[in-house]
Amino acid sequence: MASRRRKSTISRFALAATAIALAAACPPAALAAGWHYYDPECPVALGSKSMKFVAMQPKRSIDRVCDALGDIGPTVIALDAPDPELREMIWDIRVLRDMGRPDGDENVEADTVFKLEPEKHRNGMVNFDHDFAAADKYILLVRMKSDDGSKEYVGRHRFTVGLLDNTDLYAYVGFGLFLAAVGGGFGYVALKKRKSAA
Repeated sequence: MASRRRKSTISRFALAATAIALAAACPPAALAAGWHYYDPECPVALGSKSMKFVAMQPKRSIDRVCDALGDIGPTVIALDAPDPELREMIWDIRVLRDMGRPDGDENVEADTVFKLEPEKHRNGMVNFDHDFAAADKYILLVRMKSDDGSKEYVGRHRFTVGLLDNTDLYAYVGFGLFLAAVGGGFGYVALKKRKSAA
């Protein structure tokens, strides 16, 4: 009877340790930052409208990410704007180095590291390649204008390239704790079995 109670206590301890470690390994902030992000269609607010942003680094992994690209190098950025009005507007798309200025105060020409020629994308989608040479913070800047210039929508999406942020660090530490907890649980059970067998 005492042996069953001990085994039950050990099992509960192992389950609790596993649950805690899994929670630590996958914090919500890390999910939002692109770490095993399963729905990475990040909305980019354009006033009353919105579009979706997703980035990939095919040479590094097949993961699609939202806010934190793991490394410098070739990157594919895709944008999707399902709104019919946006499809009839001229899209001006740039990637800026994020210099920490408030929205609207960017020195657009000086901060631009990549830009597409302004044009309409009547299918509502565009993707482009850019080879990021430096680990840094960046801003995707989207400006959409009507043909006569009377209407404009502006949106920004901030993301990082090649920077290990705190959420990544927490995820790695959490995963390490998870492995340690599982290994410790198995070791504890094995030790108890040896003692009871002796």
